[in-house]
Amino acid sequence: MNWPRKFLFLLAAIVVAGGLALGARNYAQRQAWQRMRPELPALAGTEAPGLDARLAACVSRLQGWPPDRAALAEFARLCHANGLLEPAATAYQALVMLEPTEPRWPHLLASIFAGYGRLDEALPLLRRTTQLAPDYFVAWLRLGEALFKANDIPGAEAAYQAVLKRAPGNSHALLGLARCDLQLERWTAARSHLQEAVASDPTSAGAQSLLASVFDRLGNPAGAALARTRMENGGRYIEPVDAWLDELTAYCHNPYTLLTAASSTVADGRPRDAISPLERALALAPDDSRIRRQLAKVRFALGDSVEARVQMERAVALAPSDENMRFDLVDLMRKMKDREGLVRAVAAGVAACPASTALQFEAGLLAVEAGQWDQAERHFQFAWQNRPDNPSAARALADVYFRTNRSDAGIEVLEKIISRKPQVAVLHVELVEHGIERRDSRTAGWLRRAIDSRSPELPSAELKQNYRRRFGADHQ
Repeated sequence: MNWPRKFLFLLAAIVVAGGLALGARNYAQRQAWQRMRPELPALAGTEAPGLDARLAACVSRLQGWPPDRAALAEFARLCHANGLLEPAATAYQALVMLEPTEPRWPHLLASIFAGYGRLDEALPLLRRTTQLAPDYFVAWLRLGEALFKANDIPGAEAAYQAVLKRAPGNSHALLGLARCDLQLERWTAARSHLQEAVASDPTSAGAQSLLASVFDRLGNPAGAALARTRMENGGRYIEPVDAWLDELTAYCHNPYTLLTAASSTVADGRPRDAISPLERALALAPDDSRIRRQLAKVRFALGDSVEARVQMERAVALAPSDENMRFDLVDLMRKMKDREGLVRAVAAGVAACPASTALQFEAGLLAVEAGQWDQAERHFQFAWQNRPDNPSAARALADVYFRTNRSDAGIEVLEKIISRKPQVAVLHVELVEHGIERRDSRTAGWLRRAIDSRSPELPSAELKQNYRRRFGADHQ
């Protein structure tokens, strides 16, 4: 056999071997994909309109080869956004392998693992995220938090310092450093970091709360008291905004989940960020009165009273017998200073929910404004009889009696409610001032009882001065 023929045989052998190798590799890759390919989760049904069909379409596209990465990414986000965390994690794990340079996949997968407390699995993913997207400082915050929970204080401090390099003055990073300080009992350093955090963000309730504790520890009760008075949102810790997690809103099909997310955003002091989840929830469930009610409140908070009214009126129309919906419409009309709208809303509310003490009370207030004393008495009587511990209704009823020259009836009402609510200062004030005005001989006893109640809101000095001015310095 001459050399050209030998060469051809060798070349053919190489080609065949290469083909076999490629075939084997392709077969191995297909097998690996079959093992990592996520399965269709259980049906969500009407709880998440449209989700089942969308997931089924994704799974159908994932049957072929090579893997449809867009379908896999959509599947992962759909599952994550709708609380299907196990299939979401499976899909993210596949994406981490198929798209190793995309930082979102390890970040989102880590959020699931960290939520389950699986820090050993979350930490490598968070480190990978910071390597792929070093300027996305939220990833560093997540890494710092996970390291702190894993009791790696030096590692956590390094992560928080990495945040400050990219976002100087970031209150979340400074709060994280303060927690590391506290863990190591570095009280002065903790105070410094916390003071810097609240200077950067005075609304940081978490920093204010810890600062109060640190001041207590350092023997500064005045500083601690001041820090506590500055706490906002009830001292609730507010999570840092995570844009990559927020992107999941567009994939959520559960209206209740979206409503909950919007409410949480409002509680965090970010009402504008609540619009997107609420509008998506409304698109999914246009007849859900709860969504329209929340959207109305957010729109009003953002200064759009016209749209707020449209949404609130629609919410009431969808749930006409819901007392809370009715009262929220009344409250909105009052805030908008729409007198005609207020009158209509109260009248319609009382007609639809006659057992509502709140609406009856509002009707009483309107009757007082109109000088309709009989109607006012009837509404306040109902409100107080159905809620005998309600000082507002009792006081309003007593005021009607006083203004219609039925002094004894008004005093009787105030005596009854004071026996139930002795610490409510305004009730004592009402009774004492009425006695002073009428020169009632019982006023001295009412004044002594008011002072003995030790109500912190009672204007004791003013009441005493008014009493002496009316009855004389020696009369008490």
